[in-house]
Amino acid sequence: MTLKETSQPISKVAPGRVALVTGATAGLGYDIVKRLARDGYRVVATATSQTNCDQIHANAKQDELSDVQAIHLNVTSEDSVREVIRAIDSTYGRLDVLVNNAGVALRVNGKKSLVVDTPLEDWQRTLDINLTGTFLMSKHAIPLMQRHKWGRIINMSSRAARTRTILAGSHYAASKAAILGFSRILADEVAAYGITVNCIAPTRISTPMAASVSNPAEIDAKFIAETPVGRMGVPKDVSAVVSFLASEEASFLTGITVDISGGQFMP
Repeated sequence: MTLKETSQPISKVAPGRVALVTGATAGLGYDIVKRLARDGYRVVATATSQTNCDQIHANAKQDELSDVQAIHLNVTSEDSVREVIRAIDSTYGRLDVLVNNAGVALRVNGKKSLVVDTPLEDWQRTLDINLTGTFLMSKHAIPLMQRHKWGRIINMSSRAARTRTILAGSHYAASKAAILGFSRILADEVAAYGITVNCIAPTRISTPMAASVSNPAEIDAKFIAETPVGRMGVPKDVSAVVSFLASEEASFLTGITVDISGGQFMP
């Protein structure tokens, strides 16, 4: 596996820094790719198929992002994770930012399943992708960050990990809550290397995943009514926080969770 190295003027970040974003085909993932590329990172975006990789390249071309590479990755396979990290090391010799965005929210006919109705395979697949994928990516990215004594790991949790929600099944909520605990321990382990580890916990955001529920317009209206700022979240609300957590200015923040909820959840 190889990556084609490209050059792009670095603006807001130190020259040559590289960011890796998983689950980057569309929605939050691609918006994060776009934001980090515009910040000046060389961005490697991952997807689960070549078709999706082609879509990322097409979107990047349309958005005039000259330093975005897309690569196939299965976050549940340690061999696949190793191969991608090795390709990044071979191409760039470094990795500075990891955004663990890949995730699934499995539903039945557009609705969450009750615990008694949740198939074991749905439970296992959700934890494999959302939680084990975050573990494997972090495990293999850390040595590249340690090499330069600087790094940012940003893990995607959810409001479902923080409070009751009408949309999330137990398997999704459990996986996202586990990410919070995993991130706190990891933050302590790697702090001495100049690496920070933080979580983002968004509420419902206008994305294709959000639209996959039954009666999305009705659900959106309910969420807006419960949100003090009076609107739905949009991808740039999340990518802006990723941009900050990835920056030099966030060097004293680690082990925290940023709730992006428009005031819907206030711990």
